[in-house]
Amino acid sequence: MSSGTELGAEEAGPAPNVLIVEDDEALAEEMALTLSDYGMRPTTAATWEAAIAAVEAAQPDLVVLDQRLGRVDTLPRIGALRALTDAPVLILTGNRAETDRIVALEIGADDFLLKPISGRELVARIRAHLRRVQQARPAEKEREKEPEQPAAGTWTLLTVERELRRGDGSVVPLTGAEFDLLAVLAEAPGHPVDRETLTKRVLRRPWRPDDRALDNLVMHLRRKLGPGGDRAITAIRSQGYVFTGFPRG
Repeated sequence: MSSGTELGAEEAGPAPNVLIVEDDEALAEEMALTLSDYGMRPTTAATWEAAIAAVEAAQPDLVVLDQRLGRVDTLPRIGALRALTDAPVLILTGNRAETDRIVALEIGADDFLLKPISGRELVARIRAHLRRVQQARPAEKEREKEPEQPAAGTWTLLTVERELRRGDGSVVPLTGAEFDLLAVLAEAPGHPVDRETLTKRVLRRPWRPDDRALDNLVMHLRRKLGPGGDRAITAIRSQGYVFTGFPRG
């Protein structure tokens, strides 16, 4: 990977923290050096466990995730990562199968990068996603200032478009895992759905008693629903979670 010098510097601002999850030590170091050259703060992780620990320790602004970490296929685990961070996730892989690309995007990845990738393209892709996040933040801040929520029944869950719309038509920016969680719970409003079912359908893996990924995902979803979000999704002791309806004004 050659970084090149054709890309200019981004506008002044805090250096973005980019987590590189790659088990090829030489490649990870090369990518980290390239990102450092362009004013970013890269950190690296070589295993899935190290990646999760890094996300929990310091929320990254973006994650570059290798599809294969040894024998671990990270695609089925994107949901667990999404439960911990809203940061863009860019899958890096040598696999050119269209099916994997589609699956990765549908379950929460933001981009799919094919190896080998040049330093220039990697930087450009990262910058594009970071700009998208920055552009979305002012609108989110404005919505947070709004004193009222739409009346019950005015929210719309669009399963084909995979969007949640408020009564005013604005879209709630959900990750793939957050949308899946809401969709599963909304299938049976008022009826608890157990953690095992939710974990299998949303995170695509079995639930474990010490598994906090689902609980973290619920927490993030409640926040995005706004005031009343904690009542919209209620925990039922020894059972799971129940959807009681969207927040009222």
